[in-house]
Amino acid sequence: MSVVSRLRDVFRREPMLLVTCSYLFVSVVGLWDLYWFYRGFDIPILEFLQSSDYFVAGLRRPAYAGLLAWTLLVAALSIWPQRWRMRHPERAARLDGRWWFRVAFPRRGDWWAYFGLHPETMATLTALAVMAMLLFHHGGSRALSIRAGGGNPVQVEGSRGSIDGDWRMLGTSSAYVFLWEPAQQRALVLPVESIAGIQPGGGIPAAAGEGGATPSSPAGDQGR
Repeated sequence: MSVVSRLRDVFRREPMLLVTCSYLFVSVVGLWDLYWFYRGFDIPILEFLQSSDYFVAGLRRPAYAGLLAWTLLVAALSIWPQRWRMRHPERAARLDGRWWFRVAFPRRGDWWAYFGLHPETMATLTALAVMAMLLFHHGGSRALSIRAGGGNPVQVEGSRGSIDGDWRMLGTSSAYVFLWEPAQQRALVLPVESIAGIQPGGGIPAAAGEGGATPSSPAGDQGR
């Protein structure tokens, strides 16, 4: 039996273990996505996360649960040719001499298909690798779009007045708010307690002489 088959048997005996492992998997996926997204703004996101943020990282976007389902589906579809061989050994033996059949229905011993691993293990590892690459590409694309001026504009009210700039909201953690200003290509990390309010669709606030005020340290010193 492959490692995947053994895990499947364990999950059948202990359904709650499947729920726990799925939750941990989604959390790891969320952290992986956050890391590559904030890396595009030179923000070491892992240093700003609290312990509670690690557990809810995968719950911020429902797409992570979809990725888990996609991984399981792709792994199941990938091993279908091997299962067909096991169920129809005589037909598979007759068709093994044809090259197109060997490409579509490789044997377990074909090194170019499974690299010496069990088909189920190889299918699962391949699905995980593809998912990791998709998250890396998606996080980088989101970061590039916001750096170029996309994203959600916000107006931030600090404890000392409005923070001047055309800010974009990157995200939040339990203790910090992460902002980006495309014009000056700078990031700003503000503690939650230093923020009086955030107005969506902000734009550039009024100048300091018109009622706005540019905050000084410590809030301003949190920038990149």
